[in-house]
Amino acid sequence: MLASEIFRLIFGFAAVLGMIGICALAAKKAGLASMSGLSGAKRRLSMKEMLPIDARRRLAIVKCDDTEYLIVLGPNGETIIDKNLNGPDEEILAEAPAANPFAGVGDFAKKLRSVRKNAA
Repeated sequence: MLASEIFRLIFGFAAVLGMIGICALAAKKAGLASMSGLSGAKRRLSMKEMLPIDARRRLAIVKCDDTEYLIVLGPNGETIIDKNLNGPDEEILAEAPAANPFAGVGDFAKKLRSVRKNAA
């Protein structure tokens, strides 16, 4: 085999893989990759949140219809911890102040200035 034939073979292989990737990306953007037979219908099942507990287990909140389930997923199986979870109410979230780690810095700076003035 000549070097030019090897180069042609490698270039052809890379071009075919590139075209497959472009077609897959176009299908995903067009929504063809996630067609599950429920075109236009509302999905009943969704994953709300997932949190790793350790290297083998994860904690997940899964919503089915209007019910949320708290589930521990592990290598030996799944365990439902709680169902009918109620998240924080929107009113409570609106009334709660934003968590600001520098909230008391202004008061501390004023006290520090007054102590320096009194010491001088």
